[in-house]
This record gives sequence, structure tokens and C-alpha cells, in this order.
Amino acid sequence: MRKALAYIRVAVAALMAVAATSCNNNGCLENQSAVPRCGFYSSSSKKTVSLDSISVYAVGVPGDSMLVRCGTVSQLYMPLNMSSDVTRYVLHYDAQLLSDVRLNDTLTINYERVPYFVSHECGAMYYFDVKEYSCTDHLIDSVKITTERFTNLDVETIQFYMRTREE
Repeated sequence: MRKALAYIRVAVAALMAVAATSCNNNGCLENQSAVPRCGFYSSSSKKTVSLDSISVYAVGVPGDSMLVRCGTVSQLYMPLNMSSDVTRYVLHYDAQLLSDVRLNDTLTINYERVPYFVSHECGAMYYFDVKEYSCTDHLIDSVKITTERFTNLDVETIQFYMRTREE
């Protein structure tokens, strides 16, 4: 009986040791999404601006692609389509004098999806290598993409320079 009890104690100790070493205090704390963050600026002053009464949505993305509906933004996260190598975003200006759909601006980003292994705990994710981009210029003066690769770092990577009223 004592031998059986000793074996049970050894087995329990071994299981506890395995459990303790298999637990990782760090876990997966990294952001697992490579989502570009954009900011809006005045094309004349280069200062940050807030756009009110704007709707932003992606075209041809499965599910709900509305990012902002008639809201106010100075920055915005713009996720890319994971099942395609191109994403198009429409900026619709909901203000009364600008709400004509002919004034909508469209940003098109062509990219290559690059698989990236983060770690055993976190698994894999995609980075996105920007190949080219273009934008209509109804109210947008220009667009600047500040990096060739969208990663999971939370930094501004897209800058919209808007035509604003001069003071």
C-alpha cells in the first residue's frame, strides 16, 4: 500500500511539474490584427481635422462593411479584405450640401497577403504588402500611405488630405 501511495505522489508531482512548465505567463498579448489606421488632415494647413457627417464603408466585403455611419472622425481603422488582394473604401459625405453620391470618394488599395507566424501561443496572422493605391479627388486632395507593409503595430499608416475651407 505504501508503494502505491508513493507512486501516486510521484505521478501527481510529475503532472504538476508538467502543468507548471506548460503554462506561459506571457500568453498571447500581441495585437493579432494588421489593420491600417488612417488620419484626416487639411491639405492646406497639414493639421489634423475632424470630419463630421461622414459615412465610410468597404465595397464587396462579405458581411457588414460599414465602418462609420454619419459620424465624426479624425482617425479610423480600415480593415482589409482577407479573401482578396484589393479593398475599396467609399467615403460618403452626409452633410446636406455634400451628400450627392457623385461627390463620394473611393480609396482603392491593392496588396499582397503575407502569412506571418507570430508564436506558438498566438499562431499566425497576415501582414499586407501594399502594391499600389489610388483615390478619387472630389473632396480628398491626396492620400499618403506611410509604409509599404501593414503590420499589427498600432500606428497611423494612411493619411487623407482633405480640401478644407480657407480661414
